[in-house]
Amino acid sequence: MQKKIMTWLFMSILAGVLIWCLFITFQYPYNGISLTLNQQNEWVIEELAGEKENKKLDVKVGDIIKQVDGKLPGENPMIYKWRAVEQVHQVTVLREGHEYEFAVDNKSSSTYDIVPLIEASLCLFMAGLLFLKMRQSSSASVLAAVFLSCAIIYLSRGASVRGDAFGKFLISNFMIVLPIVFYHFLVVFFKEKGNLQLPTRVLKLLYGVVLTGFVIRLLYFYPPMVTAIYNFDISVVLWLFIAGFMLNISILVILFFKVRKVKSYLSSIIKSVLFSLFISFLPVICFSFIPELITSYPTIDAVYTSSFILFFPISFAYLIASNQLYDIGLVLRRFGFACLLALVPSGLFTAIFAFLFQNLADEKQILFVFAGSVAMISFVLYSVEYFTTRLEAFLFPRKFRLRTALKKISKNLGVISSFRELKDIVLVDIVQTLEVMGGAIVFQYEHDTEIIAEGDIDAAEIKHLLQLSALSEHPLYTCIEIHRHEEYTSYLVITRNKANTLLGKEEIQWLHLITSYLEVSLENVHLIRKLTSKMQLLASQLPNEQSAHDIQWFRKVMFELQEEERLRIAADLHDTTMQDLFFLKRRFISLLDKYAMNKEDKEHLNNIVNFVEMINNSLRQSCFELNPFLLKEIGLIETVRSYLDKEAYHTPFVLKFKEERASAIEAKDLTTKKHIFRIIQELLNNAKKHSQASHVTFTMTVADRAFVLTYEDDGVGFKSTEARRMEIGSSGMGVEQMKGRVLHLNGQLQLDSREGEGTRLVVTIPIRETMSV
Repeated sequence: MQKKIMTWLFMSILAGVLIWCLFITFQYPYNGISLTLNQQNEWVIEELAGEKENKKLDVKVGDIIKQVDGKLPGENPMIYKWRAVEQVHQVTVLREGHEYEFAVDNKSSSTYDIVPLIEASLCLFMAGLLFLKMRQSSSASVLAAVFLSCAIIYLSRGASVRGDAFGKFLISNFMIVLPIVFYHFLVVFFKEKGNLQLPTRVLKLLYGVVLTGFVIRLLYFYPPMVTAIYNFDISVVLWLFIAGFMLNISILVILFFKVRKVKSYLSSIIKSVLFSLFISFLPVICFSFIPELITSYPTIDAVYTSSFILFFPISFAYLIASNQLYDIGLVLRRFGFACLLALVPSGLFTAIFAFLFQNLADEKQILFVFAGSVAMISFVLYSVEYFTTRLEAFLFPRKFRLRTALKKISKNLGVISSFRELKDIVLVDIVQTLEVMGGAIVFQYEHDTEIIAEGDIDAAEIKHLLQLSALSEHPLYTCIEIHRHEEYTSYLVITRNKANTLLGKEEIQWLHLITSYLEVSLENVHLIRKLTSKMQLLASQLPNEQSAHDIQWFRKVMFELQEEERLRIAADLHDTTMQDLFFLKRRFISLLDKYAMNKEDKEHLNNIVNFVEMINNSLRQSCFELNPFLLKEIGLIETVRSYLDKEAYHTPFVLKFKEERASAIEAKDLTTKKHIFRIIQELLNNAKKHSQASHVTFTMTVADRAFVLTYEDDGVGFKSTEARRMEIGSSGMGVEQMKGRVLHLNGQLQLDSREGEGTRLVVTIPIRETMSV
């Protein structure tokens, strides 16, 4: 509540400050008339500042001010406080012995005021955007404070030059605050993004200087002291602003020399921060502040050079918001290249403009046209990739459809564990996406050929052409080799499309990318198939459980062989395929960083990197299912909970897990826990494939010295006559095999299911007895 009150109080004060500054700016025109006292104690015009359209009075340097709004000039607060003619309606001057009276035009529509107002509006927008959208980031919050400081400086400038004491008070204080808040941002930014600690004690000293200046400048509101401190304070403010900039640069240079030999994103960020600070502060310092301190006249008015200050905060706000902070070097190179490309068309356009309007356009207008053209074309070139990606579905529908299908197929590869699924999930999508008549995945063994076909394709003809080694040259088919294994060679065969034409170059490239993903998945499916065949063979050789106690050792060996095979597959996937994918991803990333490529190639490489990462994540989950190592680390209950929580995101039903005082099972050995986990895995796989349920529940409890696992669903169920041949999941293990696991643990299995009324299965395992071997 207190924080909310403080926020509203701050917003109210800020709104009041902005309204006051805007009121002064639009209520009075800017005259730009500076005065000095001559030896006769007369107020003489010393300087006429500002642009021509701001000179509302037809006065000249050397004119003597006789009256201001019907009063003596010494009685006007603007004159005796600031030695300027501002906020007046009528002026009487003495020129060459004659008096002239001028009325002030109260219209204030000069670009001299509009430019700072545009800059202030941009700053307020960026500050609000950072505060509302990225308030969880500390560096973004301080960056919002930088924008607010800039906004107050830009807005208070209009009131300040018009002789408003409050406007001068604001701009003087916040000119000193700005470089300090910049440094504060750098401290928080490097701590947050690079865990790098910059000196923080100096911040207290710097904010102490600001507070001291704040107190001293309260004398702006005490007229007798204003003249004594104002002119001196202007130089102090400018020198402190320059000193703050030098402090930021010095600390960053020292920091850069510390990390320059370490080739990391941190050194790249530091270089980029230095580059951005130079672009932001050097123009206003070199062309406005330093010339004013030395000669009292800026080379270029600070109204224009101060616009560069926004480069630093805006660039970093964009990088933080777009999550491209660690790619800042690439972003700057891209933008710099876009600027170079923009120079030629901008120069041609400006030359044509200058030729056509040579009698109307002056140098400033020509310069503005050139700078505006460069900025606009650079922005378009830089953002064309973003907008092309966003509008790809409308601009390039074919390419968008291929990319979308590729994402879908690569995602589905992680759940494939059988050749039937390979057809239903992958091959169907390929045929539909390419709009071809048919497609097939072919496995050529030493003495046999297996074909998984989809659509209108002649499997017998494909087999015959493969035996003749004439498939790749056949005009009606596109044949791509997927994988060459010591036991088999696999191919992807696609017919002509429905328009009876061959596939285009883009479709061929897409198919090659698909086959690179299929290679990993097919090897996985092949290994699972071999394992399933062995398991089915061993299971078929076991007698009925009622007479199997004498060969219980064989059942144990069978399960151990099964686990060893799973571990082998998981190890192979982790040590070979996943490692290869990891190094492949690094190679692609290094290519992106090392070589200059066109936008299309970069986009393709970025897509490949993303797809490789998706495949790696799917394989990581497959490895866990093959080897549930968490059983040893966190126990059975938490492993099952974690496993079911992850699976709940992908199941077509509501999946629940309940555990009621079942912790006693954790005292059992790892083998027992692994058997229970496998039973849960198989039950869940069966539920996903066959149950058609809307709710599935697993319950663990301990009752009467026994661990009880209950499975319930509200699916289609099955007839009691089907129980013995019910297939569980994709492993080929029937109810008899699952009962074998339970019997191996000296437990019992009860199955209750009726067609259309769901299924309930209860596994009871003693936990107070010694498990037989």
